[in-house]
Amino acid sequence: APLACFTPRVMADIENVRSKSTEQHKLLRKDTIHVLGTEVLRNDKDHLYAIVFPIRVPGENDEQFNEIVPDAEERWKELFPTEADDPMDKMKASTGVTWETFTREVRENVVKYIGWLGCEVTEFKSVDEDEIFVLFGMKDQKNLKRFLVEEEARVRMKPEAYEWHKFQCPTDKKVGKDFVREIETDHYTLRGRDHYNDYPAFVRYTPEIDEIVEDVEETEMLRILRHALRKYCRVQLMEQVGVVRLFFPIHKWEELQELYKRGWNDPSKPVYYPKAHMPDHVAEYFGAHVASYFHFYNTLTRWLIIPGLISVIFPFVRVHFGPEKAHFLDSGFGLMMCLWTTIFLAHNKHSLNVKLLKWGMGGNVSAVTIVRKNFKDEKRGTWLETCRGLLHWVLVITFISETIFVSRWIVQYRQQIFDNIDGTTWGMKNVDVAKYFKYLITANIKIVEMVFTPLSIYLSKHENHRTEMDLKNAMILKLFAVKFVLFYYPFIRPIFIQPMVEGCPGAGAKAGDNFEGCINDLRQDLQIFFVTQVVSAVGGLLASVGLMFWTIRKEVKRKKSSESLLSYVEVQAMLSDYDEAAEVSDYMQAVLNFGFLSMFGAIAPSMCFLCFLSNLPMKRLLAYRFSYVQKRVIPIITVGIGSWALILNFLAFFGVTSTSFIVIFAFDILDLQGGDKWQSMCIMMMFFFSIERALGVLKFVIDIGSGEKSLSHLRIEECNDDVRDIILANQIKKVSATPRGRFGC
Repeated sequence: APLACFTPRVMADIENVRSKSTEQHKLLRKDTIHVLGTEVLRNDKDHLYAIVFPIRVPGENDEQFNEIVPDAEERWKELFPTEADDPMDKMKASTGVTWETFTREVRENVVKYIGWLGCEVTEFKSVDEDEIFVLFGMKDQKNLKRFLVEEEARVRMKPEAYEWHKFQCPTDKKVGKDFVREIETDHYTLRGRDHYNDYPAFVRYTPEIDEIVEDVEETEMLRILRHALRKYCRVQLMEQVGVVRLFFPIHKWEELQELYKRGWNDPSKPVYYPKAHMPDHVAEYFGAHVASYFHFYNTLTRWLIIPGLISVIFPFVRVHFGPEKAHFLDSGFGLMMCLWTTIFLAHNKHSLNVKLLKWGMGGNVSAVTIVRKNFKDEKRGTWLETCRGLLHWVLVITFISETIFVSRWIVQYRQQIFDNIDGTTWGMKNVDVAKYFKYLITANIKIVEMVFTPLSIYLSKHENHRTEMDLKNAMILKLFAVKFVLFYYPFIRPIFIQPMVEGCPGAGAKAGDNFEGCINDLRQDLQIFFVTQVVSAVGGLLASVGLMFWTIRKEVKRKKSSESLLSYVEVQAMLSDYDEAAEVSDYMQAVLNFGFLSMFGAIAPSMCFLCFLSNLPMKRLLAYRFSYVQKRVIPIITVGIGSWALILNFLAFFGVTSTSFIVIFAFDILDLQGGDKWQSMCIMMMFFFSIERALGVLKFVIDIGSGEKSLSHLRIEECNDDVRDIILANQIKKVSATPRGRFGC
């Protein structure tokens, strides 16, 4: 439609946004950066969030914006539930309200509420002129302090405040009666403060304690600002109905570059030592939720150094021993891995709990439940929803059955080929077919994973889960149920089932007589799969980077003016979301690797070294994806790694059973398989249960003995509980001379 057809108000709105965009581009023209190979304008400073609204593009989307909005008045009240007054008169017009009018009024109302919160707002038009970006943040200190009080923001006390009131600030190291304060290797935070090992308390902000608290963390501002906006505007519902296209926190280029300088998200530096304090910097930018994942990844990589180095020595030692003596070495390594998994999990739990204290997640921290925008209360309990859930579980059982059937077929067919090695199969010599058969297990795993994972995620997202946590737990349960069988059963079967049923490969092998052929095949299959798994994971990450590179280049070609540049916030709008599916996928990769080490470390010790080597570049690529390929994650309250801790413990316990069976039956360290079959079986079963129960009890004792909190954790909490309220009361008394009530934390 020609521009003359638009009303004066529409024309004024278009020109206003266009003039703002042009002015901003002129101001920022000199401030450019390169993101994924494209020069873009920097506009991330002083803003925390961006909301993207669709607008009319003459001649492209006129039909959509000319549509009449059904029940505009009711929809308006749904989007702005706190408004006491009736919406504008246009909502009651007999001719109806067009989509263009409705979206414009919604945008203006959202901007009004953002202003009420005390935020500064910037609006500009996208380069292809089909969207308006509304950026907002809070710079004014007076508005900021008022906002922090209203939202009960949590701020960290200054370590110096303890000294001013004649107390010691707790640290993670104590000698005698004194806490020892030490500076970390990277001696400053992302914002230039000294980085020490101290753990000052977090308290609710009031103006009276300004002197003794640090500035509010940006992650806390992101969390409470979203919470405050949700009181007035249901942004998630706006996204659902299409009034808002995107709502996301804004990446900060300077802080990402600081992390890049320190090597955290620099893929060109794949060799490094995973430092224990690096997750502190991740928490400073992304929040405790993301930092908890990288803390687990860092800790696992560090703890793999010793078993990885030992496994490197094994091939050189094996050549000096026969198969029987080599099994004693493998048995010792397997039993060591049983203890390693137990101690590692206890250490990871303690160190993460202490880190959560440092990140402000300790104590009585309450989280606001976020309701998913797709949730419909009226659908709960309906036949349709019940059938959808049953269908999902039917698919789970179907894919589990497929894995069991295909694994059995591969073993039987492989055995037939070895029994007739001089024959032919499918027109090929069996000698050549046998070479390809060793890749079938890995191929089946990857194919089933490629089909089931996106299908299960799609079904989970379309199920009527109320909160993000409900969705994530349901997703984890179904995915892990299938992947536990898919990834582990093909490797469990050659040791637990095949020797007793089909027998192991090798001349003269009979069912149950020896395991040597099964062990050799399993070791080869594990090594092939592990290398394939690493290569596919790295390939997936590189593909996501390449896809985003292509998406940005495509958007640049759509710009209306040759003089305009794509802005950094526009680039961020194109990035993928870090949703529940992405989080589950990241954790699943690391957890499954841990399971392989705990269950099959005795068979293939080299997996420890391969896992250690692969973790180094993988973590760099993951960090790069978080920084430049995904939107910034909205910080949330977290208390650890959630249900993944239970899964890790389950895998560790299962690893004890698997290792005990391998040591007694597969390696036959008691040398009983040559005697009377039934007598040998009884003795081996007795030793198997004895070792398995002994290791299980030892693991249980270590878990119980270590407790939920380490000694340093308890000392930090006790010190803060003892002195926090005294410091606050003294400070309030100093400022106002009127004591106030006890401060919670």
